[in-house]
Amino acid sequence: MSITKPIENPYFIGDPVEGNLFLVREDIMRELKELWVMNSQLQSVVLFGHRRMGKTSILRNVANYSGSDIQVVYVNLQNLAAISEGMGEVFLAISDEISEALSFPPPDTDELLKLPQRTFKLYLQQAIKKLDNKRLIIALDEFEEIEKLINAQQLPPNFMAVLRGFVQMSPKIAFAFAGLHTLEEMTEDYFQPFFASVIPIRVGFLNRATTRQLLANPNPDFLLTYEPEAMDRIYDLTFGQPYLVQLLGFLLVRRYNDQMFEQGRPRESVFTVADVEAIIHQNELFQNGRYYFTGVWGQAAQDAPGQQDILRGLAHYPEGCSRATIQEITGLEESILNDALETLARHDVIIETEGNLRFAVELFRRWVVGNRDLFVVGL
Repeated sequence: MSITKPIENPYFIGDPVEGNLFLVREDIMRELKELWVMNSQLQSVVLFGHRRMGKTSILRNVANYSGSDIQVVYVNLQNLAAISEGMGEVFLAISDEISEALSFPPPDTDELLKLPQRTFKLYLQQAIKKLDNKRLIIALDEFEEIEKLINAQQLPPNFMAVLRGFVQMSPKIAFAFAGLHTLEEMTEDYFQPFFASVIPIRVGFLNRATTRQLLANPNPDFLLTYEPEAMDRIYDLTFGQPYLVQLLGFLLVRRYNDQMFEQGRPRESVFTVADVEAIIHQNELFQNGRYYFTGVWGQAAQDAPGQQDILRGLAHYPEGCSRATIQEITGLEESILNDALETLARHDVIIETEGNLRFAVELFRRWVVGNRDLFVVGL
């Protein structure tokens, strides 16, 4: 088929994806359906993984794949980073979403801010009646913000216990938290109330087959194709990191349009390994992907010490190296080294195979190598 005009770019690198653009994570959707549809008792969950893994997109689309009996209301806790009215302000944000979803009047704002726990409890009881045969999932995204708000004394230490109390009111209510950590990684005792009752679900990398599917079939009308070797090269560079896969596809389509219709250089409608190599040697890829790269790097500054030291050293070994080599490079004590390596592996940053340590995402390794000067000022 002759292509006579620029290809509309089908890859999505902006806000969370909804509707037809959403890449269904079948394994995760299946698990959520089992917990929310097939069980008589709703189960609260926590979706965890690095930024740009697709957690928010899952929360925004899960109702479409769980059936009409599930009502999901979504609240991004980052929007509450500077609250001044305590948990009443959090409950106000949640009740606004419930009201819109159920076409149900919200509680009185003054009453909610003055008596937040009692007013929101009464409101939930009324909302439960409005649900009829439906079930309500309250999705709280970026849930590590709760810890920050508690530490800043903008929320009381018993906030999580209060949320758990709302869940215990009815089998029709559950929470879905999404963020960078599992609840068990949170540092304070105020998360203990949810430990025994929340199912952790890792949102990780796409496998090779799903990565190929995303690249080759971003929509039914996509007119370009890939050599199998090009798709394998993208997988090897990204390890199936969803955002980076989409970003490479996006830049490849833009490269095609530029060559064909801006430069007037006729070319085949097939992406090759040479096309992929041309993209990854341009600074634009790392500039566009900086939110993901800096997010992973910033998380490595939390929890176990020594993580960033390990990443700095390991970045110079594209094929990986041994623990002994990393210990020699970093000078970390063995116990600190082991804790840091365990954390990096749990967070999908590094992989250890038969004693060989390496970066999971090759593009992140290259970003670390290319940004050494930034580490001096404590990025």
